Amino acid sequence: MTSDYCVFIGDAALDEHYRADEWPQHGTKIEVEAVGAFPGGMIANAAVVYAGYGEQARFCWVMNDSPTTDSLLAGLSESGVDTQLVSRDEALADSRCIIVSAGDEHTVLTPRTGLERIELSDEALATITEASYIYTAIGDLRMLRHRDRLPGEIIGEVHAAGAKLVLDLDVGDLRVGDDALLGLADILFVNRVGMQHLAHGGSEAQAVAELLSGRLQTLVVTLAEDGCRLYDADVVREIPGIQVDVVDVTGAGDTFGAAFLYALNRTGDAELAAIFATAASARAVTVAGARAGATTSATVMDFIHDHRQFADDRHTVLDSALSTHNQSAP
Repeated sequence: MTSDYCVFIGDAALDEHYRADEWPQHGTKIEVEAVGAFPGGMIANAAVVYAGYGEQARFCWVMNDSPTTDSLLAGLSESGVDTQLVSRDEALADSRCIIVSAGDEHTVLTPRTGLERIELSDEALATITEASYIYTAIGDLRMLRHRDRLPGEIIGEVHAAGAKLVLDLDVGDLRVGDDALLGLADILFVNRVGMQHLAHGGSEAQAVAELLSGRLQTLVVTLAEDGCRLYDADVVREIPGIQVDVVDVTGAGDTFGAAFLYALNRTGDAELAAIFATAASARAVTVAGARAGATTSATVMDFIHDHRQFADDRHTVLDSALSTHNQSAP
């Protein structure tokens, strides 16, 4: 039996931001401008956005005992994210990312912390098993263990209990053996670069057909300013982007994934969820910070109305569905 919460399994990190006039060529040296350091981490960002919609978000990860970790976890708690599933390992390094922006794009450098295994306690596994959704990335999924059990066995128990696995592939950091893990996903997010990796040099259509032939129900390819492409039950839907003045693209994909999951959970309609998520991520890049996407559903709906992007009745149905939920929520 599942409960109405999502467990987010993945990194929380201190994002150190720098801006460069251009990305350096190999073997060269350039000056960068330090912008600042802010809480981040791909999965933690998604958890904060999800909690911002009034949903129950529980965060699971392994971190060290440093003041940086204490600050990151305090920030999650203040954002409404439950951090009781976080375990500590003093041998790990601080979790941080070095983010260099050049033009409208950014490059993320992630120093290794030394984490190689996420050992779930019996209590943590019980909590994960009872969730409605498990939201994670492929690299984080690889590390899951419970006693002698591997990720496939753990997610098998999750599925048996009725929960769904949501994978954010981002740029598709795939390794040998990951095909079996991809086959466990119910919902999959990937960007343009990640889709190319998934296709292994072949066509996107062929890669999608293979993925949807298994357990996968919904695949979304995010296309930045061009919106997204939704593959759902052998139907392809193109969701147009919303043109905005970009301030910071960091965390846009995390916002998209969390917003999509929220809207899908409340409407049961993947197309409506894609519309909502496209708008949520477009709004997020107009504000600085990896967690700029953390806001209310009403704010996202106002953004949709203000930009008049979806002129047919879809946004009206979405607005009605989310408004009904928000009015009935405690």
